[in-house]
Amino acid sequence: MGIYDGIGIASTASYSPEKVIEVEDIKEKYGFTSEFCERIGVEQLNVSENEYPTDMAIKAATRAIEKANIDPEEIDLILYSYGAFPEYFIWSGYGRIQHEIGAKNAAALRIDQGCNAQIISLEYACAKIKSNPFVNNVLIVSADVFKEPIVNRWTTHNGSFFGDGASAAIVKRGITSNRILGINNITNGKLNHLWGVPVGGTARPLESSHISQGLFNIDIHRSSSKYLKNEDERKKVVSLIVATNLKTLESLFSKINRKRDDIDKMVMYNVGRHIIQDICSDMEVGIDQTSWNIGKKYGHMGPADIFFNLDKMMDEGSIKAGELVILFSAGTGFSTASAAIEF
Repeated sequence: MGIYDGIGIASTASYSPEKVIEVEDIKEKYGFTSEFCERIGVEQLNVSENEYPTDMAIKAATRAIEKANIDPEEIDLILYSYGAFPEYFIWSGYGRIQHEIGAKNAAALRIDQGCNAQIISLEYACAKIKSNPFVNNVLIVSADVFKEPIVNRWTTHNGSFFGDGASAAIVKRGITSNRILGINNITNGKLNHLWGVPVGGTARPLESSHISQGLFNIDIHRSSSKYLKNEDERKKVVSLIVATNLKTLESLFSKINRKRDDIDKMVMYNVGRHIIQDICSDMEVGIDQTSWNIGKKYGHMGPADIFFNLDKMMDEGSIKAGELVILFSAGTGFSTASAAIEF
């Protein structure tokens, strides 16, 4: 018997805007070499022209509700997340989603843990259903739109390109078609300073000059040059991240009494191919056992990656009954999250 027996994922859904930009078409503009593009491996991105995060979240949520064959009024809880880019600086976007989908009986809140948020939301949803007999249906939904000047989807980070998209899942009591065996989350706060907008908060309130100075944006290169003084320090950070990745997964396997060679599929966040390959090497799985074939077509969509990729993999039939599927993501902070599901 697992800790979450009788609780499962009733449906998943994905949504991406229509406009597609090929990496090959922008590489000259940003001075990308063929070697760099090959290292990242992402071939194209879907880019929003007139949709914002909650617009896309509502579309993904609506699809998930329909696929789960439930009425919106049956939803008891909504867990909303985005990577870092809401429509407004302070705003209850989860309230708009709750209202627009007609989930009038649901409580709604936002889960904030960067790109880990969907896996963390899955754990929260399971725990809520297990502990409260009046909670039966939980909607998990995430979306991100990457817009300048706050973020440049191509150059902010040298480990990935960022695409726009949304995904959702319904976690439901009484589902026995999949078993959520365990969920694990680890945070190592030493790297909390490496990702963020340095102005606009209470420490440095926004001034007009910050815009012209290029400070009102996220730039991992700027943060690295400030906090990591030399190549040795950068290597130590990479080692720390890899160690945290492995610790999260090994701890999960220990909890569920499984081994690495039990893994059939890994649903991962859509970072660059070189990062995916490193994780595959550490976990002794082939890249063809992962969601990379989807990730290279959409890029990194913040926390939406996980259920987006899972939805696409289930639709194409690449996940079979009886398979052990590992969900894995890492987020700013630095933190990692993983979950094990037996389908």
